[in-house]
Amino acid sequence: MERFIRLIAGGGTALVAGLWIVTLLEMGSIPWALGTVLVLLGVSGLASGIWLEVDW
Repeated sequence: MERFIRLIAGGGTALVAGLWIVTLLEMGSIPWALGTVLVLLGVSGLASGIWLEVDW
């Protein structure tokens, strides 16, 4: 499987999981903070996967 597909799929999965964690848990708790980190990792995975396929 191509690298950009793995980054996009993994980033999207991490983003969705992180958003669920942030939504369902109490704000300011440690698991909530880990959810925000997961959201940031998901966004960066999506962005890097898309960036690999951009032709200038």
